[in-house]
Amino acid sequence: MSEITLKQLRCFVAVYTERSFTKAAQVLDLKQSPVSQAIAALERQLGAQLFDRGGREVTPTAAAVALFPEAVEMRRRAESLPQLVAAAKAGDAKPRIRLGAASSAFPHLVTSALGVLEDFAVVVSDGYSAPLLRALDNGDIDVCLVRDFGDDREEERVAFRERFVVAVASGHPLASREEATIDEIVREPIITFRREVAPIAFDLMASTFLQAGAPMRVASYLSSEQAMLGLVAAGGGVTLVPQTVGLGDWHGVTFVPIAGAPANYPLTVRTSPGDPLGLLSPVTRALQDWARAVGIS
Repeated sequence: MSEITLKQLRCFVAVYTERSFTKAAQVLDLKQSPVSQAIAALERQLGAQLFDRGGREVTPTAAAVALFPEAVEMRRRAESLPQLVAAAKAGDAKPRIRLGAASSAFPHLVTSALGVLEDFAVVVSDGYSAPLLRALDNGDIDVCLVRDFGDDREEERVAFRERFVVAVASGHPLASREEATIDEIVREPIITFRREVAPIAFDLMASTFLQAGAPMRVASYLSSEQAMLGLVAAGGGVTLVPQTVGLGDWHGVTFVPIAGAPANYPLTVRTSPGDPLGLLSPVTRALQDWARAVGIS
């Protein structure tokens, strides 16, 4: 049997994750035919069909399900070899890990995570939660801090849940208040995420208003917390953000607690399947310790 190649593993992981040869080719920046050829060659080498190709989506077979976590780990190890050798040549042979974090995790939560990862050379990337989780499944990152409710995976834990606070311009009448009510906030133009980029944030914000019997009046849909808070500072409306964001120093913005706000906004830690680097427990504990220290949990 000929040797399995890194290209074959990359193609397999992409097709498995995307459930489509076309989408996998786009992710890999390849034409579809090389991806199909790589999968066909891998199936011949393994003597097993990996995907059922009928219908709009390809479906992994039992063989593919068994292969996937091993393929992700093999790919990760192979792709880390250049960095490992370079670090050894430089006299710094720490193992390399890749940490992904949602924007609301910066800077406090990322700093807490880095504090327990001092034995690693950490490469940090940011992004929305859904793409980060896909990158994790693809083997492109090793651990991520995301806004996700969790789905009982062994390699996933909700570190804590926090409340929304309302962000208002520093000259706004609510800025001097110790608390604001939903009835007061709903009268203001609301700035929120586009749902397609941050569905959990959007849905939790909408439900906060609906549970108070006051559907939110959206003035602007934006794609990042930075843009939302910039528009708040400019007087373009108000927005709801998690407490962790409210701990930051944003010029022209004041964060006000919301009376009766539930602690329902999750911060979740997820690692690669099987948690091969043993990151889940120490990172989760570090975030929980930080949350308790600042009064979030």
